[in-house]
Amino acid sequence: MRQKSPDSRVFKSIASLPRLLICLDYDGTLTPIVSRPSLARLSLQAKKTLAALARMPGLEVAVLSGRSLTDIEKLVGIKGLHYIGNHGLERKIGGVVDIDSYAIRFRGFILKLTEELRRALKTIPGVMIENKTYSLSVHYRNISSRDLPRARRIFRSVWSDFPAQIFFQIRSGKKVWEVRPVYGCSDKGKAVRLLIAALAGSGRGEMTTVYIGDDNTDEDAFSSLKNSDISIHVGNSSRTKARFRLRSSEDVLDFLQSVKKLRSKTGRKYVSE
Repeated sequence: MRQKSPDSRVFKSIASLPRLLICLDYDGTLTPIVSRPSLARLSLQAKKTLAALARMPGLEVAVLSGRSLTDIEKLVGIKGLHYIGNHGLERKIGGVVDIDSYAIRFRGFILKLTEELRRALKTIPGVMIENKTYSLSVHYRNISSRDLPRARRIFRSVWSDFPAQIFFQIRSGKKVWEVRPVYGCSDKGKAVRLLIAALAGSGRGEMTTVYIGDDNTDEDAFSSLKNSDISIHVGNSSRTKARFRLRSSEDVLDFLQSVKKLRSKTGRKYVSE
């Protein structure tokens, strides 16, 4: 089913909600997809909008990413936001950093697997292997279509020989293979539920969540939301559990600016103190 863009009813609801949590993916949502992760930079306008939203009473803003916590916090660089890295394995909620115990326990295996993959895939032009301490990513966006089948075979071969694979899972994202622990807070669905639970007691009234993401990894978060929450997929794919869609990161910024304008216009004193 083809999702529709958020309509006036959605914006009216967002404007009147006493407590609102806006959760955002980074790559492909707040920024366009680029050839290398290091090139994905948040625009000045997006930074200003996120900072303004985070200052609004009754409104919380969180960025959830597959990147490491250090990386995503540095890229966004806004105080007052909640940050979740490594799909939930690393969290900074209300300024307090927490790392999943399973992630700490298994990080030695991630280092070993990273080394094995780098050795095995070194002859593949364009491959990028990223050790994120508690998980790893094999980016194949820049691998040629001719070399991709060989890269996939090598990856699967190394994985099949990996002695600790029972503790890990492989998840596919946009032009990336992710290896992360099976246990603990290792997907965005678990992460967003943990975030909601952590913030639930910080104010009066029920909190509604808006989650915006573009990747397969965001589908876990869409599935975890209540019927009264708002899920938005970024892109043209109709294979999503989200209720609404936006076409691009530019549309995401327009959406956030509309939310800021509407919440400012209401003049309500949203209770968060």
